[in-house]
Amino acid sequence: MDDARDRIPAAELDAALNPDRDEQQARAREHNLDVLGQRGVRLFGDELDDELADLWSAVDRFESAVEARGGDTFTNAPDSSEPDNPAFVLPERKAREPVAAYVHRIHEATERLRTFERKPDGGSGDARD
Repeated sequence: MDDARDRIPAAELDAALNPDRDEQQARAREHNLDVLGQRGVRLFGDELDDELADLWSAVDRFESAVEARGGDTFTNAPDSSEPDNPAFVLPERKAREPVAAYVHRIHEATERLRTFERKPDGGSGDARD
């Protein structure tokens, strides 16, 4: 049996079924850019939507790990002149660093925080303290 849907190109069918998709994706992208920018993440403007989502997820996990260790993401923001602890500061993105490499470095920093412990005197267990 010949179905008319078999003859409609996928892009046309998608546009017909979800006419607001492009607008929704543009809004989501702008929201991701805004959130990442507020967190001090360096963006170059050529990041793909999926990369922005991966980046936001990595930053969110890092911030959760900081907070779980008693850190404050405001005091320890990338632009802080005197962070409580350098381990609590989101790693800075290098010039022209691919998103995947940056996400990997954020994941590594998050893993280091998982083994991080505060000393009883309120300092950190980090060797840099």
